[in-house]
Amino acid sequence: MLISPLAKKLCTAKGIDPATLRGSGPRGRIMAADVVEPSLARQKRGGTTMADFSTPPTRPEKDGYYVYDGAVNMQALADISLPIAVQCEKLLENRYSLFDYIVRAVVKACCTCPSWQDAGGKTDVLLFENEGRSQCCISDAAKKTIFRIARETANPIPPVADFSPHIIICDTHTSREQVAAALKADKRPGFALVVRGNSSKVGIRAGRDHIEKVELAYTFYAATTISPTEANLIAAHLQALLYNPVRLLLLN
Repeated sequence: MLISPLAKKLCTAKGIDPATLRGSGPRGRIMAADVVEPSLARQKRGGTTMADFSTPPTRPEKDGYYVYDGAVNMQALADISLPIAVQCEKLLENRYSLFDYIVRAVVKACCTCPSWQDAGGKTDVLLFENEGRSQCCISDAAKKTIFRIARETANPIPPVADFSPHIIICDTHTSREQVAAALKADKRPGFALVVRGNSSKVGIRAGRDHIEKVELAYTFYAATTISPTEANLIAAHLQALLYNPVRLLLLN
């Protein structure tokens, strides 16, 4: 039986028999995500894949967007992101934050249904951080690894006047006015994710031990210019990707 060291550690801590799990990693290897959220991944010989599923909107359409509310267990997210964090620490001499992890998940989820992309196939992202006081542009984000994203958020490039992002992602405490203005811009983004809550949670270093057990709530917006079927698939893939660090390491 193939099992990653972190998955083995989690099984021991949770009292789970690894033999009862189905691995989503290469050659059926049991990964940490399979221990934390076994229903979010299924085994496929020769590689990692996710089941086809969809998530319906949780609220009525608003201002031309489908609206999805979700939540992520922060302790679980920090645990399963540890393998990526270790590699990032080697490359950047610092661990990325969970916000970088979320950014990568949002970009990858949106690109699972690429019909909304323009002819150039670019995916430009605008980030609101530090309670909305700072902004960071990530151009062509779909072609960048989580390590590159972490490097760019650590040295943010502010948006120029004509920058029109396809995706906006807002950290905690970004004001409603800023979010509303971004969603109602002349060239509106196709997607937006707003991290909700009253405390700064996503700045936590990935892989940190003893994080207070807390759920990270978010709201995901998908423009009604794409079909509801595709929007529902993207919302479901986002939730699954947040618990699957192996998928986030891959560009494709």
